[in-house]
Amino acid sequence: MDDRTASILRVVAVQAALVSAAIHLVEGLPRLFVYLPILSFRDPRPYLFVPSALLLVGLAAVIVRGRRHRRLYSLSAGVLLAYTVGYAWWHLTDHGGLLPAHEVTDPVGEVVAHLVSDPVALIAFAAQLLGAAVFLVLFVADPTPPESRRDANAVAASDDGRSAADE
Repeated sequence: MDDRTASILRVVAVQAALVSAAIHLVEGLPRLFVYLPILSFRDPRPYLFVPSALLLVGLAAVIVRGRRHRRLYSLSAGVLLAYTVGYAWWHLTDHGGLLPAHEVTDPVGEVVAHLVSDPVALIAFAAQLLGAAVFLVLFVADPTPPESRRDANAVAASDDGRSAADE
């Protein structure tokens, strides 16, 4: 993959992550302001949405500032995939139970039915899938970051018996 393609993919991945983070902040912050003062854990989503969305915003900022590390890509994809799995788990387990209280014969249909009835969730779900897919592509195929090239050149120079100060 060339640098131009990688740059375009980084922009797409960061935008998808920011869309998902914004939706999770909009959904989580008002509930957090209600539940936190009374220490209610009846709905765990605000306690999960807000920190994870802030983490995504931070990761996006670091990537936009030029850091290109596989760890950043994998962590970003992991958060987005956790949102996706969490959405399915939430709706398949009767909104927060550990096991479904009713028999779910068509789990995909159940999740799709919830997505179709909630356009904001559909946008978040699509952004999560897109962002995770692009971050995983970058994880595999992003060209070597400039910092790694410099480190590799320094190691190669020291192997030749020269130091960086000699050059």
